[in-house]
Amino acid sequence: MFGLDPRLVALLCLVFIGIGIFSITQGRKRLRIEQAQGLRSAWYKQPGILTGIEYILLSVMFLLNIGISYRWFPSSLNTIVYPLYVAILFTSAILAGVIIYMSMQTARRRRALMGGQAPQHLQRTDTYEKKEITSEEHETTLQKRRERRKKAAAARRRRAVKA
Repeated sequence: MFGLDPRLVALLCLVFIGIGIFSITQGRKRLRIEQAQGLRSAWYKQPGILTGIEYILLSVMFLLNIGISYRWFPSSLNTIVYPLYVAILFTSAILAGVIIYMSMQTARRRRALMGGQAPQHLQRTDTYEKKEITSEEHETTLQKRRERRKKAAAARRRRAVKA
């Protein structure tokens, strides 16, 4: 059999199970914090919880894989073990896709918010009357913007020198 030592794989699976449990507990803490702030959030929308579940599923899948490869299970259980292995494999693949999709959506929202435009579902529908500004106010606003840009450029240069 070509592959890693099954004891090493089992040890790595235990590490992954530990990381999964840690991720689930951190995700539950974040969920409780959100609920304490009055936000209605479901557990399946928490990336930490989903990542923890994925880690645990992957470790179980690897344990089943080495169990099948080294014939640790009796042949009478093959009718149960093989479909279970395939089901866990597909479930973990789907869960990985969901986690990647969620992270892409989060990154897209952050980029949109940083760019000054909010995503469609986050835009305010309130209409405000536009305030007429005088040319003096316009000049002071432009001056403040220039100063902010200069400070930001100086900070970027300082960071570039340090890096």
